[in-house]
Amino acid sequence: MKLQSGPGDLFDLAGETGLSPELLRLWQVHAGFPAAEHTEHGRMFYPEWQVRRLKLIRRLIALGEPPSRLYELEEEELAVLLDYRTRIHEQPPAGLPTTRIEDYIRMLSLNAFADAESAMQSHVIEQGLEDFVLSIAAPLCSAVGIAWEKGTISIAQEHIFSDMMVRTLRACSSTLFQPQGHVNTARPLVLLGTPPGEVHVLGLAMVETLLLLQDCRPLHIGCGLPEMEIVRIASEVGADIVAMSFSAAHHPMRTVDVLEQIDRHLPPQIHIWAGGANSGLYQSLPARVRVFRSLGSVASAVDGWRRSVEGLARSH
Repeated sequence: MKLQSGPGDLFDLAGETGLSPELLRLWQVHAGFPAAEHTEHGRMFYPEWQVRRLKLIRRLIALGEPPSRLYELEEEELAVLLDYRTRIHEQPPAGLPTTRIEDYIRMLSLNAFADAESAMQSHVIEQGLEDFVLSIAAPLCSAVGIAWEKGTISIAQEHIFSDMMVRTLRACSSTLFQPQGHVNTARPLVLLGTPPGEVHVLGLAMVETLLLLQDCRPLHIGCGLPEMEIVRIASEVGADIVAMSFSAAHHPMRTVDVLEQIDRHLPPQIHIWAGGANSGLYQSLPARVRVFRSLGSVASAVDGWRRSVEGLARSH
């Protein structure tokens, strides 16, 4: 007699494992995994051994492992790979040759937008989403800005690139991941926004992706919000962290004023993160403002937040 002992359908399986229904369905069609079983009464369910494998796969994707062939590995092989990826996770990703970035700039200048977007998606599939953000998206955003200043690409091409990058990041994130209902680690709620006059959101889109990879709950509240509105929303939704982005175009002293205002009015338990190319971030800032010099620091910052939460829990 076969008893049901796992999720009853693909959406339950997605909620249990953290992988999106779209990705699970794609693997079902092309590889026959995951494969549902049935009780003697005809009720469909996914057995626990498949759930375990998919949870390992989800953790590997979060560590930057390309998802394309992971479904072929057995549970023991996945566990070995996870141990390896965990040990090397703190090492910075290998740099990509400059010519690759130049290729993207060339495609943009020739209006070959479909080719550029296809190349982005291929990199995610082959190298993983984290590697794409750190070794392609971040340096490419800087390179596009420089190319516009030199006249290599137009303002319209820069805007199309920005929209393409945000669309690619969010599409890849939503395809790979499903919000989990059952987790063993704290999942900080991170409010993402920019102050009045700051309309650049690419940096926040990349941070949002990296936060998802670290099993956080990013909440994008848009750009150009007044300081007190940010404080109000953060308090109402119970945010753990407020993350702000300041581009080089934002006035440096205004950047300092914004962070001081938020620090003055935000509840003391909420952390403040700030990043971007703004020179104001190198000025004297409130003690609880954590400044990010690179996107590669996001993972360690999340780990630090989790350790602080665990320390507070033990002390109580």
